[in-house]
Amino acid sequence: METVEVSKKPVSRLAMYRNKILIGLATVGAAAAPVAAETDINASVAPILEDVIALIPTIISLIIAAVPAIIVLAVVGFIVAFLDQILTMLRINR
Repeated sequence: METVEVSKKPVSRLAMYRNKILIGLATVGAAAAPVAAETDINASVAPILEDVIALIPTIISLIIAAVPAIIVLAVVGFIVAFLDQILTMLRINR
């Protein structure tokens, strides 16, 4: 009779739940198959895509508005850290 040596390597969380994930995906796929055959894909997906497309300009505007503030904070942070290092080097030991 053969003996099998078990590895003691740490297992990732995804590997631990792999079977549960696969069973869940299979269940969803089996439940969605009959519905997909009965409905028109363009009627169900088109409104979702139109809503996502309508959100894109708003998201881009938000990014454009936030970038200057992020750049200013980065420059101020750099200057403060630079001056802090200079003052740390000038500290006199008592």
